[in-house]
Amino acid sequence: MKQFLKNYQKLISIFLVIGMLFARCNLGLALNKGCVLANLFFDGLAFLYCVHLFLRDNKTFKKAVLNPAIGWIIFFSAIVMTYGHFRIRYGADYYSRMFTVLTVVPAILLLILFYYNKEELLDILSISGSVVIITTLITSLCYDYVWGEWLLGMYSRVGATPAGGVIDTGNLVLILLIPILYQLIVLKKVKKYLWITLIGIFEIVATGAKSSVLPIVFVFAIMIVGASDDKRVIRRNLIILVIAAAVAFTAIMVVPPLYGVVGYRIAEMFTGVSSEEFDLHTSTGQRMAQIAAFKEHFFEYPFFGHGFYAFKEMPYSAVEEFRQGTEISYRNVQLHMNFLELLFSYGIFGLAAYYWFPIYILIKTFKANKKAMIIVFSIMISFVFMDLGIDMYYKYLLPYYSYFLAYYMATNFRKADNR
Repeated sequence: MKQFLKNYQKLISIFLVIGMLFARCNLGLALNKGCVLANLFFDGLAFLYCVHLFLRDNKTFKKAVLNPAIGWIIFFSAIVMTYGHFRIRYGADYYSRMFTVLTVVPAILLLILFYYNKEELLDILSISGSVVIITTLITSLCYDYVWGEWLLGMYSRVGATPAGGVIDTGNLVLILLIPILYQLIVLKKVKKYLWITLIGIFEIVATGAKSSVLPIVFVFAIMIVGASDDKRVIRRNLIILVIAAAVAFTAIMVVPPLYGVVGYRIAEMFTGVSSEEFDLHTSTGQRMAQIAAFKEHFFEYPFFGHGFYAFKEMPYSAVEEFRQGTEISYRNVQLHMNFLELLFSYGIFGLAAYYWFPIYILIKTFKANKKAMIIVFSIMISFVFMDLGIDMYYKYLLPYYSYFLAYYMATNFRKADNR
């Protein structure tokens, strides 16, 4: 049995990564008990396998769990748990220890798997990412009724799954595409990964999520620059990328189906930001109203915040428009931006407790080899946009999975190991 587990370590790791990502990022935890059981099942299998890895090689296991990454997630999660459980100040009452545990545990298990699969890590991430991109599409087709509107010629944003909305799906697919794009662009494995890249890009565009549509251009640029040391080749490829981006942008703004899904949101973003009045009929107008309220009330408790998701509990957060029959009403919403949500909930203390780790990773990355730099910078630029578009620190595995991957790449792929 031990020999079997050793011989098939790569396949087992792929299965576990797929299982944990599918359960947490496609099924989620909120739909029903079956989804929770699916998460427990795959997390339990991964835990048992990690116990086996520990018994086989405890030296690597210690490196995987005794490091700044684990310290960060435990310390920050303890802050969230303290604020949420004890409802400090104006904190919301929907904090769930289950969400915290089933976010922290799979993230740690995934990091352990990274440490035991250095040589095979890129293939594991690319294969598992390809499968999860497909399962995300299938899950959404089964769950999101809006896909049916496309058959009627009504093009709206699609891609919701039991684990989250269209924005969450777009963000997930973008992160899963990063190792795949490295294989495609840098390692030139076109036949193997072009098909899944096209499917992933389709899913991102279909979600209409600006937080994933916009950064993918920067990810392509990073990959192109890292793919060659020849300046002429890099210049040529960047010119091609700029032309392709211009053509894609024109298509998004001109072709009716594309404009109906994502183009109008880009146009709305520019008009909404420059407007002196907040148009609460639009997403951008609502965001601007939220930012204005944040500016007005943040300094009431600037250092330690107002409490767990306290903004949603305030009367001035009722800015999201919704229709009840023929009447239009407004409901309270969170800030929909990770930076501001952390500041409002936990103050400067909470913001520093969360973001010191990504900054630490970036510093470490400058001593890493080219492969690590390309992947880490792609992850980080993506999260700049994602964190501007949605609050991700509590409900989602994606930021912890991504930062743990970036940390592992930055600290274990040094310049001396330039493969």
